Amino acid sequence: MKTTSARSLVVFAFALALGACGPSYDHTEITGVVASPLGGTVTFQRVEIPEGMIVKAHIVSLNDDDDLMGGTVRSHDESIVGVSSLVSDRDFAFEGRKPGRTDVEILADGKLVLVLEAIVSAQP
Repeated sequence: MKTTSARSLVVFAFALALGACGPSYDHTEITGVVASPLGGTVTFQRVEIPEGMIVKAHIVSLNDDDDLMGGTVRSHDESIVGVSSLVSDRDFAFEGRKPGRTDVEILADGKLVLVLEAIVSAQP
């Protein structure tokens, strides 16, 4: 009886290991940042946008085979920062709606991979 249980456990562990061998998240790239006339930026740490302005960025997540993963970008508080997917594939617009702070999440294949602090500053 113990031998059967031990064999079942070994088979289960082997099957679990095989399932984990597929491609998985490796990294996210943020490029092509276009600031508004009043400035703004998107980096791996934060999104900075003046109130009433838009900052654009190209954001892609890749797996460990360097293949593109499905990507979503969303704001915790849309009243502070709005996020829109643009016509160009994987280009996103960040709109500063009102001064304040919130977080912006980047998801790859539905899984949270990066959280950026988002700061909207009042216009000078």
